[in-house]
Amino acid sequence: MTAEDRTTIRSEQGCEVVRLHGEIDHGNAELVERDVLAATRAAAGVVIDLSGVTFLDSAGLRCLDHLVTAFRNRQAPVVVVAPDQGVVRFTLDLIGFLPGLLASSIDDALAELTA
Repeated sequence: MTAEDRTTIRSEQGCEVVRLHGEIDHGNAELVERDVLAATRAAAGVVIDLSGVTFLDSAGLRCLDHLVTAFRNRQAPVVVVAPDQGVVRFTLDLIGFLPGLLASSIDDALAELTA
């Protein structure tokens, strides 16, 4: 599968909502990162939705870190959606991912970004 098979991007409430799907791992993480950054170049705010992600290895975590850092460097607020239950949220909690950047749903993330 290509990175395009792993990402869906749409505008909603003035923000770009990036939905990632399936496994984000060493085989595709760099391509996902590149494609997301290119597609959200002018974003005023970004939601990265991980609710469709089934596996996130160290390369996937690095990809997420690079995306968050890039958006913050662009002065674009970013929120990461990871449902409270599931392996991805467990992984993010385990590594100490910034809890202030996490939301449980897209609606919560958009509310935070547009408040």
